Amino acid sequence: NYPYPGGNVYGGTKAFVGQFSLNLRNDLIGTGVRVTNLEPGLCESEFSLVRFGGDQAKYDATYAGAEPIQPQDIADTIFWIMNTPAHVNINSLELMPVSQTWAGFAIDRNRG
Repeated sequence: NYPYPGGNVYGGTKAFVGQFSLNLRNDLIGTGVRVTNLEPGLCESEFSLVRFGGDQAKYDATYAGAEPIQPQDIADTIFWIMNTPAHVNINSLELMPVSQTWAGFAIDRNRG
């Protein structure tokens, strides 16, 4: 949900998934099928290692000084979502480690 420099394609795919989830929920109304868009923040996983082409130093720098969410945290959240009463739908849920926030606005101070 939060833009960052160089994140155009990644952000676009996230927007697609969000809209797809909303439309899917509309299409499934009355079926009892629930749809949740789970939006994790900084999570320590092999995704970053793949993203950086196997560069361990970049992977390590991603998590340096932070306590990222762990895959088990996401699994526990999914378990909670799935165990809510059948009449409850969690439409969207964003989770981040307490050490993370969004970057805020970027300001180019070099323009005259």
